[in-house]
Amino acid sequence: MTMSRVLVVDDDIQLCELLSEVLEEEGYHVDTVHCGESALQFIQSNPVDLVLLDVMLPNLSGLQVARRICQRFATPILMLTALNDEASMLDGYQAGADQYIAKPFKVPELLTRIKVILRRVAFERQRQSLATTNQGLNEQLSRLPLTGTEQELLDFLIKNNGVVVSKSDLQVRVLKKELCPFDRNLDMHISNIRRKLVQAGLSKQHIKTVRGKGYSYLETVGA
Repeated sequence: MTMSRVLVVDDDIQLCELLSEVLEEEGYHVDTVHCGESALQFIQSNPVDLVLLDVMLPNLSGLQVARRICQRFATPILMLTALNDEASMLDGYQAGADQYIAKPFKVPELLTRIKVILRRVAFERQRQSLATTNQGLNEQLSRLPLTGTEQELLDFLIKNNGVVVSKSDLQVRVLKKELCPFDRNLDMHISNIRRKLVQAGLSKQHIKTVRGKGYSYLETVGA
């Protein structure tokens, strides 16, 4: 598992050293800079998972830095502030902060907030990755050289993703006739779809046989 990279932006050098020590003990990779300009330059050339950003910085304020980060990157921001009032916090949220913590803060509270933000980020990345994968899968499925009947069968199974559809349902809803005891027509169509999936470099496990029940389409299959 890769270490999450945290950038601490604060002109208080002692606080930066303390935060580096605490976060590194928790398994984070930590970088520190002491002004907004350096923070923007650093993020430009280094991927960062989270920015701990002080509001009160020389030259560019923390709010200005937060706005610029949000305009160009999707990096989450946890703002550190001595201004523990609602108006300051609202300004921070409008600038793009994900969360706020007031100085002086307790280390366990800071660590909990960091974990919450990074867990959310990891979940969003996973969801985006899955969406990209599924989009790619849908494009590949749309290019399969299927017959009209095979396409209708696959579309019906995809529409019922994860649900076991009985053979009799598929027979009536797609093939438009009742299922007879020795009719292998449906099984042949499913077999052809699987063969074409494999030929296209996809897994035949996308169409699962549920013995005694029917078939189901699975968008995500094991390796």
